[in-house]
Amino acid sequence: MRPVLLLTLLLSSACATGVALAQQGSNWIDPPAKSDKPSTGSERAKPAAKPAERTEAEAASGSASRRTTAAPARRQARRHDRSHAAESRRTRRAERRERARELSSARTARSYRPALPATAPVARAEPDPRFSDWAVAAQRLSLDYLASVSAPNGAMLAAAPRFYDNRVVFYGRPLSVGALMAEKQRFAQRWPERRYEAQGAPQVACDGPSATCVVRTVHDFTAISPARGARSRGVAELILTVSFAGGRPVIVSETSRVLSRGA
Repeated sequence: MRPVLLLTLLLSSACATGVALAQQGSNWIDPPAKSDKPSTGSERAKPAAKPAERTEAEAASGSASRRTTAAPARRQARRHDRSHAAESRRTRRAERRERARELSSARTARSYRPALPATAPVARAEPDPRFSDWAVAAQRLSLDYLASVSAPNGAMLAAAPRFYDNRVVFYGRPLSVGALMAEKQRFAQRWPERRYEAQGAPQVACDGPSATCVVRTVHDFTAISPARGARSRGVAELILTVSFAGGRPVIVSETSRVLSRGA
């Protein structure tokens, strides 16, 4: 046994020595033995791919989160639009109902005719029996007055006072008979030749409470002044207010207006 063990030891030593010499000659170093622990190189680079995977996952998660957030907003917007549309429809229906009520009220108002209250029959006022006499007297006074104006100056001025009351409204001015005669005299001197002629019967309207009649007489007139070489002609309306308060008809107001003028 001892020679075998010795031989074995010698062979082992020789092998170890040869291997060492071979390594020294080629500068070659045996690779390390395999190990369960991770080494350097490509195996260490493998975990670097994990951040990219996390980034994609985060992106997917963010996109899903945005979709999750946007969905309620869209639903809320749709609900708001539907609510606004419904409110608009309700408003239009209310407006249509209001217009229909207004039209119905207008038709009812047009068709409604309230019954007139019963009133006692009004007795027809009988005309004052004095009016006919007054009207005749007022017409006669007006025609006589025009005739007197057509008379020569002396006759006109002598007849004038009997036509008037003590106080007269002459063309809007209240005058006494004396002041009125002064006006008449100036008129006669300005137009010494005069002709006044009525066109038809005078129109008369009488009033019982005041015992007066208003007489309107349309007449032609011509006035000439030889000294001045002047001439005036045309159509005028004489308006007299005749009072019967004192029994005798007298003029209490006088005015006139020119309707047209001739050559």
